[in-house]
Amino acid sequence: MKRKLNYIVALLLLAGAAGWTGCSKLLEEEPSSFVSPGDFFRNENQCIAALNGCYMPLNSIYISDLIIPLEGSTDLAFLNSSQLDAKFEISPANPGMGDNIWTACYKGVMYCNAAIEGIENATIAADRKPSLKAEAVVLRALYYYILTSTFNDVPFYTQNVNSLTALNEVMKLGRMSAVETRDKLIKELQEYAPKLPQVRTSEVPQNRISAAMAYMLIGKMALWNKQYPVCVEAMEAIRKVYGQLAQYPLEDTWFRNKNTAESIFEVQYTWSATGLKKTTNVAAFFTPTKASGTSTYDGVNIPELGAKANPFNSVTPTEYFMKLYDYADPRREMILAYSYNGAYFKRPMQNNGTGKAWMGPKFWCPAMDNIADGNNQKVFRYADALLMLAEAANETGDAGLALQCLNEVKGRAYDALKLPAYPGKTEFFEEVKKERARELMGEYGRKWDLVRWGVFFRAVGETAGAEYEVIKNNLRPYHEYYPIPDKEVVRSGGILTNPAYK
Repeated sequence: MKRKLNYIVALLLLAGAAGWTGCSKLLEEEPSSFVSPGDFFRNENQCIAALNGCYMPLNSIYISDLIIPLEGSTDLAFLNSSQLDAKFEISPANPGMGDNIWTACYKGVMYCNAAIEGIENATIAADRKPSLKAEAVVLRALYYYILTSTFNDVPFYTQNVNSLTALNEVMKLGRMSAVETRDKLIKELQEYAPKLPQVRTSEVPQNRISAAMAYMLIGKMALWNKQYPVCVEAMEAIRKVYGQLAQYPLEDTWFRNKNTAESIFEVQYTWSATGLKKTTNVAAFFTPTKASGTSTYDGVNIPELGAKANPFNSVTPTEYFMKLYDYADPRREMILAYSYNGAYFKRPMQNNGTGKAWMGPKFWCPAMDNIADGNNQKVFRYADALLMLAEAANETGDAGLALQCLNEVKGRAYDALKLPAYPGKTEFFEEVKKERARELMGEYGRKWDLVRWGVFFRAVGETAGAEYEVIKNNLRPYHEYYPIPDKEVVRSGGILTNPAYK
């Protein structure tokens, strides 16, 4: 048992060093004295324990650090806050959430690399290795998807860092083309997706990764690289499993409703008055202000939210975003909140129901304790896959498939919203952009969509920038990607650079 614990601790220490937090004590150790994977991966339970560790960094990523720049500082919303990311006051010296994302993602990469090598050499049945290895391969791809979407070109490596030599080599890797990185990951995911459970994620014990997660990442990265046929093929694989969207209730998209049948991947959080807690603070940025010690939120009593919550300044929907919804669209009252249970909030309101809205109950957390909420964070779900398929099919010239998929999402919300006919490639693409906003706001993707579409600077400037002077004054074209933190540049010996931020 001591050897097993030593190996796990070694993984944690090495991940911290290459994350790159630095650890002078570690650099004085002799790696062979504590790195002994051969003594750990001796049965399937130990392999699964290593895989469990591969999920851990996600709880440090899918929090407000990420959702504010991806959703709350876009064309859909802004945040009147001192936070660097919300004000676009980021730089290599003050990288905002970039510091945390870099560290946590490379920690995840390191866990996955170690698990993959350990499983390959494990003394378990050979026919059990492919599915176990596939789980780590998909998680590693997720970490690189986040890294390339956030920083563009980043160091890419797949070797297990189990020695100081390997550690030093990795720490001095330069930026690799994000396109090349995605190409490598797509090919690897295409190889391993068939080895994962071909069922909905909700049907996998403990909501572990299913094949759909691998296909989602293939599709996401294929859209970035403009490999539209690859995206179509991957999304069609998901359709075979998930079927018609209409069977999944719209209310299941609320963050409080965990691991629902439509879900493809959620980051797991739990909260209880007693027992273990694993929480985030996302709901604190998406909840109306409240009177201290009461369950009154901006003049409206909401008993299910309770009196213990202590929300921050809330993310504010832009005028552009609020106007995207038809009044008959039920998502309008889920994602935006002008009123609740028939009572209007105090925010300025006109008789026709227009005016400033709060973010809606999709994001709220019942019985939130101070700023801690136990909602799961929804990363990928089936409606997203259909909209990706609509976009990719439009690019490949399959107008019928494109229209079918878009209308499946619109029709699930309200049948009258469906497009009666295909409007043309350009017009259809514009409608896909709007529909992704209506359906997916808050699900960790809007900024990355804007960047890959090549419209980030203009779209944010014309919407959030028009209402919030700080964004208007600070926003620059190079903000589409984050800078690599200065401390990582120094650790690399200057091999890593931030030319856009000069």
